[in-house]
Amino acid sequence: MAFIIIVIAPIAMMIGKSLWHEGALSLTNYVGIFSDTRQVSLFFKSLHLAFFTTLLSILMGVPLAFVATRTDIPWRKLWLWVYLLPLLIPPYIHSLTWISLLGTRGILYRFLGIENSFFNIYSVTGSSFILAFSYFPFVTLLAVSGLYSIDHRYEEASNLSHHPAETIWRVTLPLLFPFIVSGAIFVFIFSLFNYSVPAVFRVHTYPVEIFSQFSAFYNEGRATSLALPIVGLALMLLLIQRKGIGKRSYVTMGTGSKPQPQVNLGRFKTIALGFVSGIFILSVLLPLMILLVEIGSPDSIEVAWRTSATEITSSLKFAVIAATVVVVLSYFISSALEHVKTGYRNMLDILTFIPFAFPATVIGIGLIHFWNNPFTDIVYKSSLILIIAYFIRFIPYTIRIFFASAQQIGKSLKEAAMIVEKSWVKRVVKVDLPLTLQGLAAGWVIAFVLCMNELGATLLVIPPGNGTLALKIYTLMHYGSSKLVAALSLILIFTNLVVTSAIALGFRRITHHWRNPCS
Repeated sequence: MAFIIIVIAPIAMMIGKSLWHEGALSLTNYVGIFSDTRQVSLFFKSLHLAFFTTLLSILMGVPLAFVATRTDIPWRKLWLWVYLLPLLIPPYIHSLTWISLLGTRGILYRFLGIENSFFNIYSVTGSSFILAFSYFPFVTLLAVSGLYSIDHRYEEASNLSHHPAETIWRVTLPLLFPFIVSGAIFVFIFSLFNYSVPAVFRVHTYPVEIFSQFSAFYNEGRATSLALPIVGLALMLLLIQRKGIGKRSYVTMGTGSKPQPQVNLGRFKTIALGFVSGIFILSVLLPLMILLVEIGSPDSIEVAWRTSATEITSSLKFAVIAATVVVVLSYFISSALEHVKTGYRNMLDILTFIPFAFPATVIGIGLIHFWNNPFTDIVYKSSLILIIAYFIRFIPYTIRIFFASAQQIGKSLKEAAMIVEKSWVKRVVKVDLPLTLQGLAAGWVIAFVLCMNELGATLLVIPPGNGTLALKIYTLMHYGSSKLVAALSLILIFTNLVVTSAIALGFRRITHHWRNPCS
């Protein structure tokens, strides 16, 4: 019930208000959406952006997952961690760095001594490349999960009579296909809803139009009605994703990863190493180097900290609180989903997906409608509204993670625990938590990074007198010093890296202690 009130009610209220015009039910806001050639053009431009981003993410993410898990490439374990680093860099910071490199009077053109650019980064294609560098880890993450989950006996049987390359094409990829599709759908929706990158590159897309209708024209009903076509598309894709991968079994009696079949790359080892290194350079190393060039001197870091300490500490506080709330509630919601009947479970599972199908700006509008009234003004005018926005936006991801982790425990282990230990609290502490601790850590890290980087909903619901680091960076990108923006961007990335590394190492030690109490 709390989930419905906090998450679903603002969305439902927003849709309801869009159907209410001049004191009566009306479809005025919806009339002419698809008869307006401009809106249709923006819609297809957004689809073009999302499709090209998804294609690039697949071309980078799937080979990277295979090379890092199934080959004898040097430093294989290192690449399994490195591919997650782009998630620590928000898309709008990627945009900033590539504009500094390839934009008007960018670093590269100044270095070459030319004035006309050979690549127009202020375009749908440029936006797609930037979003792909930000989102391809989602494809890699799902592909790695699939490679660890599929039954290797099919591949071993195929290798007895076929070349390993033919086995990969005919056996491994078909088994991996649902995982690739799942990751691709996530990337497609992320890029379809993204506001910050097209706005920075001055590419007018559907999400930018939705934001403009609300912030510039104060037409909330029109903004909501414009969002519903892409919301409907997102819901359809999520149902496809759920049907394709949601019913697969991930139950394991052990806790370690299965040994992966290894492919000897031979003379292709250099090519594979160049491929993964190139992705790392373009998505992580190059943006960081550009930011270091932009700050000029270490004094910029000191100035950034002195002038933005409040926003930095506030962002850290909001992200830690929101990530913790999201993880705790997601854990109990996913546990509850396991114990309801299949029919209700499917319905409730779909209900938890709904927030993911709405753009951040639309969720922000819904929160304003729901909480901006005399009875709940204390919430709307405090930082609590920001925590609620983060909760609504990111709880679908963590619920998926915990539900998969809970499935991995297996019914037999849970039934054995119920026989030995009658207390629910003790079963959770002694059985569930030790076995799902890795999922808890992953859920918290992902929620924290997403909260630290969040911009779309924050732009609309941030209370007066409050601020976040992401919001200040975005504001200064339009009106401030490039040195200060670069310094603040490095602080944000460094904060993400330090906190997530500390949490990952902390959970790893706790897991080791629980599994080896005598060591």
